[in-house]
Amino acid sequence: MTSRKQAVRVLGVYLLLAGLFYAPSLLGLRTFPDGDFTHHFLPFSLFQQSEWLAARWLPVWNPYTYAGHPFLADIQAAVFYPLGNLLLLLTLPFTSPGARLYFLQAEAALHIALAGFFTHLLVQRLTGKRQAAFIAGLLFALSGYLTGYPPLQTAILRTAIWLPLILWLLVRAFDEPLRWRWWLGVSAAWATAFLAGHPQTFLHLSYTVVGWMGMLLWQSFLTQRHRQQTTIRPSLLATRILATCLLTFAFSAAQLLPSLEFTRQSVRASVDYAYVSGGFPVQDIWQMLFPGVLTQFSPLFIGIPGLFLALLSLGRVKSARHSLFFVLLSFLALLLSFGNNGFLYSIFYRLAPGWDLFRGQERAAFLVAFGLSVLAGYGMAGLPEMRTNTRKLAGAVLIALISGGLFLFGFVWQWEGRGALPNKEFLRVALLSGLIGLAVVWLLWQKKWETRHGWALAALGVASLLWANGGTNVDSADPAHKTRLAPEVAAVQALADGARVYNEYRVYEDYGMSIAAEDVWGSSPLRLARYAALFDNFPLDRMWRLLGVETVLTWRRELPIPSDLIAEFPQATDTTFLHRLVAANPRAWLVQNVQIADDAAALALLADHNFDLNKTALLPPDTALSFDANTPPSQPPTIRLDRAAPNRVHIILANNPGGLLVLSENWLPGWRAHTLLPTRHSPLPVFRANLTQIAIPVPAGDLSLELVYWPDSLNWGLAITGSALFVVCLGFLYRRRQTRG
Repeated sequence: MTSRKQAVRVLGVYLLLAGLFYAPSLLGLRTFPDGDFTHHFLPFSLFQQSEWLAARWLPVWNPYTYAGHPFLADIQAAVFYPLGNLLLLLTLPFTSPGARLYFLQAEAALHIALAGFFTHLLVQRLTGKRQAAFIAGLLFALSGYLTGYPPLQTAILRTAIWLPLILWLLVRAFDEPLRWRWWLGVSAAWATAFLAGHPQTFLHLSYTVVGWMGMLLWQSFLTQRHRQQTTIRPSLLATRILATCLLTFAFSAAQLLPSLEFTRQSVRASVDYAYVSGGFPVQDIWQMLFPGVLTQFSPLFIGIPGLFLALLSLGRVKSARHSLFFVLLSFLALLLSFGNNGFLYSIFYRLAPGWDLFRGQERAAFLVAFGLSVLAGYGMAGLPEMRTNTRKLAGAVLIALISGGLFLFGFVWQWEGRGALPNKEFLRVALLSGLIGLAVVWLLWQKKWETRHGWALAALGVASLLWANGGTNVDSADPAHKTRLAPEVAAVQALADGARVYNEYRVYEDYGMSIAAEDVWGSSPLRLARYAALFDNFPLDRMWRLLGVETVLTWRRELPIPSDLIAEFPQATDTTFLHRLVAANPRAWLVQNVQIADDAAALALLADHNFDLNKTALLPPDTALSFDANTPPSQPPTIRLDRAAPNRVHIILANNPGGLLVLSENWLPGWRAHTLLPTRHSPLPVFRANLTQIAIPVPAGDLSLELVYWPDSLNWGLAITGSALFVVCLGFLYRRRQTRG
């Protein structure tokens, strides 16, 4: 059997395992539980699908959250992620939310299978043992981390699975440094991990990749020095590594440049240690042995057989190729996952670039699960060479570890009420853990270790992971019922009709993308910092006025300003009320005066009811605008807005005396305006006003304007990525022509 056919066969096995693991969801009988998967990533996917169906292949602006949000620049939208886009393209005609939910779940199962397959490739290359590779792949794919909350946080799962593939490609590249296809593969896979949409997981992945490169480079140098070979100069490898890093940047630029521009304006531009330093409590180490005894998810659990094999590999660190790297990776990642509950994260926070940007340090458990799974592969590879007495001793140690752990945990945590499970459930976990441990010991105590014993151990690993993780993300609803509109959302859909909505945490924040309703809030962790200030101890009525709110979904029966109560929805603990404001707040208005104010002063003035928003706009100190007030007309101007596309607004002004046109749409670099004249388009400058809004100086007279969002950062990114792909294609064609010649 050729290596390619063997790889296809192995991939098929992992697809089958993932299919069995997610069978209820893939059969359409169950769904993932409510959370970010259904309330954040599903709306993202629905919005991108609607844009593609409208032949807008690059959705850059999302008007349905945060009073306007840069969709493409929000990296979690993963607009450029190749695998997600391929699956979306294949399922494009299925437009119902239920169908989209189903296919997103199928995508999660596919990523789980790929995680196992990529790990299999790596471990087989490192150990030369198919059985070792298989168990390493299944342990990582079905680990408590990868099947825990990453499927619900889709961007984490999409990003994490590419690490083993990148490491495998780097091994191939260092083994055959003159073959560019391996280096190009590294760049493509590394860039794909970035485009998958979770920067924190990408940071963890990239530190691992850089460390792996450094180790391979050092080992290559030592090997050549020992053998006194000079065929591959260190400078050649360094050049290849530099070119790989540059190509990774180039392949990522279309996403990277807009995301960097947006991040600098977002709430993540400045965060403190207290915000980002949270992590696992140290006691969560118990869940490496006993799943679910402290929390719902068990991200450190790779199964008792897997943990045993990983510990067994420690005896082969000196002889097993590269195993020390994964020992250090697992250990350092475990310490980092504790965040401020340990000592190591504070050092990384101060010294290591990027570690001060992201909260939730427990996500470093991704590297723990991966490192332990690879080590388990090393442990499996060494079992056939192990003496019978040594295996028996290892089995005795395993039983002692499980028994001692159960005794200690039971008295220190469980019986004091500090565990997550009732005592009866804990006893069930203890019994199953003991039985699995005994089964492993029985295999180890066989007189001769045979291949079938290895497969039996792999089956035990699968069984323990299915037991621990199989029901983690299963809800009883099917996709059609899960995506049925709540009565509150249906009422908003019927009432809004283009009106902006204020949802006071009564329904999930990103519902607007599912029903094309423009809401002033959202759930993305990246949001504009100046805009977010309007929700921090800011008067509600002033915020509604600034953002053009007309509909309010709230727990309040009475609002601070006059409103009509349209509907009420009794719930178990309280009631949700739907109001329409009596005085409709405008989405655009014309002012005749401007005032210069920094952000702090502007925020205070905007909150002041004595400050007249209809007459004066606040501009930042660095604004280069000369503005002459005009005499207000006897009748107010007529302003009509028409959103031709999410990123394109047509504006018609009648009875217009001229002045500064203010729109309740978030400002970002990239907004452009021009007049629509019969013979030519005349550009108009666009400024930031009222802390976070768009302002356009307009001349007097009836006007038709167009406002378009398309940032220069995207143009530069597309140019860099397109040029890199063009150069790579030219190189491929040139190489192919040379080969044929």
